[in-house]
Amino acid sequence: MLLAVFGGMFLALLLGVPIAASIGFSCLAFIPWLPGGLDRAMFFVGQRMVVTADSFTLLALPFFILAGTLMSHGGIAKKLTDLAEAISGDFPGGLGIAGIVACMFFGAVSGSGPATVAAIGAIIIPAMLDRGYDAGYAAGLMACAGGIGVLIPPSVPMIVYGVNCAVSITDLFIAGFTPGIIVGLFLMIPTVQIAKKRGYAGAPREGGFSWVMRRVWDAKAALLMPVIILGGIYSGVFTPTEAGIVAVAYAIVHGFFTRELSLNGLCKAIIEAAIITGSCVFLMGAASAFAKLLHMKDVPNLITNLIFNVTTNKYLILLMFNIVFLLGGMFIDTLSNILIFCPIFLPLAVKIGVDPIHFGIFVITNLALGMVTPPMGVDLFVAANIAKRPFEQVMKGSIPFMLWNLVAVLLITYFPILSLWPLKLFR
Repeated sequence: MLLAVFGGMFLALLLGVPIAASIGFSCLAFIPWLPGGLDRAMFFVGQRMVVTADSFTLLALPFFILAGTLMSHGGIAKKLTDLAEAISGDFPGGLGIAGIVACMFFGAVSGSGPATVAAIGAIIIPAMLDRGYDAGYAAGLMACAGGIGVLIPPSVPMIVYGVNCAVSITDLFIAGFTPGIIVGLFLMIPTVQIAKKRGYAGAPREGGFSWVMRRVWDAKAALLMPVIILGGIYSGVFTPTEAGIVAVAYAIVHGFFTRELSLNGLCKAIIEAAIITGSCVFLMGAASAFAKLLHMKDVPNLITNLIFNVTTNKYLILLMFNIVFLLGGMFIDTLSNILIFCPIFLPLAVKIGVDPIHFGIFVITNLALGMVTPPMGVDLFVAANIAKRPFEQVMKGSIPFMLWNLVAVLLITYFPILSLWPLKLFR
């Protein structure tokens, strides 16, 4: 049965069938084991898609996606980048460090990796090229730094994981901060090393401390947004879903008040968010039906027993998880990996003593790295398009950053305290 189900899905993917449709078609492989045959299978898939979409918690997804697109069109990225560059100054690799810091700030607004690469990379990459930075270095760095966008909350993959695996989204948001900062710090290591070797430097500051503080003041509205949204969630003032609504309202008011969001930009942001949301909800519905059928046939326990027959060592199993999700990120997008594999592997993770919050965080950290590994490598493609350079050149330039990112992934995987200590502090 497993061969028919997963074999059919991956065959459809190889043939170029959209992943949501591939997952839906793979549900048909369960027909011989379902009473009622094809009619029952089709009804079941349709029912699960409706049930999945009919969720108050899931409403956070379209609102945070819309807030991210509004901020991308509303000039927020430029203010964050100017602030980060003012702080880093002419330090070796200063522009690269500014890009990483800006990605951290923007990640607290957009919740999306590709959106972070597009918004911050469109400003930082041309500036780095103008100052003599190698294109592969500049684009490769920003492609890796964009992955921080799905770690620093609010995060779209965290919302999807929380809904799909019945885990608190608020807890996931709290736990994501430290791993996001760790990945950013680890990316700064090769940024500075290579910059010193090649003589790359940032732009000299135009003034002293007061000039830097003016940049902070200029970016106050951008910096205040995550404080209001995340502070409201953590303090219990509003739920993650309500926070999404607040984020959209804040983004619109901020954009129109500063006159950086035009009516045309608003329309483009709404259309982009609608397309992304529609594809996400359709994908989640198909994956929900697929996961439910797998649980009905006791597939998670079957896989757990199969793995336990090979090894019961917790650290080897964690390494296996890393390999599965890193390889999965190379061929399948982030949300699809979460929807397909997490319901299967989460019961096994819990059996070996892994906290569901920690499991979700290190899975998303793995998948963030997967977004810069070919052939999927969506962040690499975005960065290559911005730099107007061949994909191969950008991929080569990203290798040092990917290796240090991998070290951060392993650190977060094997030291759960890095994810869970903020939860203990808040509780």
